[in-house]
Amino acid sequence: MALAAVAMLTACATPRERIDWVAYEASLRSIGDLRTETAPVDAPFSNDDLVRNFARIALRHEADIRQAGSDSNARPNPLQRWEGPIRYSLLGEGATAEDLDEIDTLMARVGALTGLEVSPTSIGSNLIVLITKPGERRGIQAVLSEHHPALGQSFALWRDNPEIVCAATNLIAERNRHEIIFGVIMIGDEVRGLLRQSCLHEEIIQALGLGNDHPAVRPSIFNDDEEFALLTLHDEWLVRLLYDRRLRLGMTEREAVPVLRRILPGLRPDTVVGDPDRDLPPPHPGPVVRSTS
Repeated sequence: MALAAVAMLTACATPRERIDWVAYEASLRSIGDLRTETAPVDAPFSNDDLVRNFARIALRHEADIRQAGSDSNARPNPLQRWEGPIRYSLLGEGATAEDLDEIDTLMARVGALTGLEVSPTSIGSNLIVLITKPGERRGIQAVLSEHHPALGQSFALWRDNPEIVCAATNLIAERNRHEIIFGVIMIGDEVRGLLRQSCLHEEIIQALGLGNDHPAVRPSIFNDDEEFALLTLHDEWLVRLLYDRRLRLGMTEREAVPVLRRILPGLRPDTVVGDPDRDLPPPHPGPVVRSTS
């Protein structure tokens, strides 16, 4: 497999240096954050919102993952996505059966939204979810470095910055420098409960090519304020748009936005209140393989 440089490194960061993650989750929930609604009535969004937010999330990336996402902490990022099958696996001493169930459910949604073939595997995975304990991280970093030095560097950046809750990094193809062909999700076993579930959702979806965070994007997991914990209807639309074949790999914001404005009215009536039973079109045609190879 020909690999080029890391396509992106995304992360969910907090402003604290050392954190008791259980207490941190409790503090977020006490103020009404980590919401689990997928179509909140107090956060309507229009087609114009989707176009603007797609540009913010898919066509830019964080300049410094140790800082919150913002207009000032962003750089242009031509459109990147997976073109081939995704074979995912869950590894690490902290991984549990509950984690795998959550990933399986989420990856089934990914397959439906993208049209990609998605399946779990124990051999030859190209998307690895790592839920690790501290004692194994040095060894995992060494293994990742052997696979590609940039993967080891990304893991070290996450490991050495405890304010980063979780992170994702991708590799892109040498023959097409906008095609994602490998991804790694990094979560510490210290993160538990709904916050851990939120990490799985945000980092796996960001590894699909939605690599940025922005404070004005709502209702969304692509926002470092942690208001929403799980993939929302708004975010499903961003995934669906990213994998619409009328958008091409490598498109810039200037090239992609006019296409989005043309195709969205045919996909979604411009109703501003999300209804999970009515608002999202039928799943994108394409196989979702559920057997383990």
